Amino acid sequence: MGGGLGGNGTGRVRGTAAFSRTMVAAPRESVTGRSTAPLRGAATTDRTLADRPKRGLFWAGDAIGYIYIYLRDKVDAGARRKRLAEERTGAEALLSGALNELAAAVLREGVQHPDFTGLLEAIGRANARREAAAADLEAAETLQQNEATRLGALVEAAEGEWTANDRTSRDADEILRGAAEDRDTAGVRLTRVKDERARLIREMSSNSGDARAAQLAHDAVGLADEQRALEELTERLDRQLADLRDNSAVLRTAAAASKAKLEAATAARRDAASAMGASIAGRQRDRATAEKEAVELTEQLGRTAAEIRAPHGALLSSYQNIDRLAETIADRGAQIAAIEQMQAHYDQRKLLTGVGLLTSMLIATAAALWAVLR
Repeated sequence: MGGGLGGNGTGRVRGTAAFSRTMVAAPRESVTGRSTAPLRGAATTDRTLADRPKRGLFWAGDAIGYIYIYLRDKVDAGARRKRLAEERTGAEALLSGALNELAAAVLREGVQHPDFTGLLEAIGRANARREAAAADLEAAETLQQNEATRLGALVEAAEGEWTANDRTSRDADEILRGAAEDRDTAGVRLTRVKDERARLIREMSSNSGDARAAQLAHDAVGLADEQRALEELTERLDRQLADLRDNSAVLRTAAAASKAKLEAATAARRDAASAMGASIAGRQRDRATAEKEAVELTEQLGRTAAEIRAPHGALLSSYQNIDRLAETIADRGAQIAAIEQMQAHYDQRKLLTGVGLLTSMLIATAAALWAVLR
């Protein structure tokens, strides 16, 4: 824990190269010294108020020119305030890193102090909870992977079984349809043969005793043989259709059962994935909470160490760095406050007069141009 925080703090301190050279240097001048020199607008305002009052065109021109001075100083002050705010924000970030580095040094060097005892114990408990949460998370991820593999295999097996049963059922239905068509064809043929034989018998009864009757009798005998053959065929096809219907029903039932099994396995895998995901998310939250608590306690330890200034050689450089950053933050805050205070020194009456005169001149010029061009 201490090593990790120390590395983080060191990285933040090295980041001072990204800021201006004056950020981490202790200010040598006071707030009202060179770094907080009055803006041009404020100086011009004080000088203008001290000068002899002007009248006529000189006073009007000075009022109009004051607009430029005001706007220029506003832009300069805004840019400077932004730069100072960025430097103060960067120094605050570096100060946080320095406090973490100080806390890491306290943990690394084993500095003992009565005010450190409770924080050190709390940090130890937070680290223990974090490690336990990390171990639980790793176990949960391993269990999730194993469960996903097992349920995936069950789903794959159920899908293969359903595919085979469904294909067999479809093949049986196709055979059943073919047999039904054959039975229908044989039944239609049998009906035609019966009708034709009945017709021949009727003609025989009406033409008895001549050659035509003998021919009809011969044809009727042939149709009788064909009728018997077709009747035997239809009986055999009827028995075959009954067996095929029973087999098809059994196969459809097996296919439906395998499909239900597949759906149940799929639902079980989905529910298990959802439950395991929720469990892992809970363990991740526990670990994040423990890590956050450890970080907060470490920062609190750094602040406490910075206030107490425990006498230890390994902490002196951290104390000096924290002091420089604190002075930098205070200096930048004072400069920002001075800039905001200077903004109240402008001559509002003169500025409003200049704006009014400039507006009147623009209106007059536009009216003159309109009169000339009309």
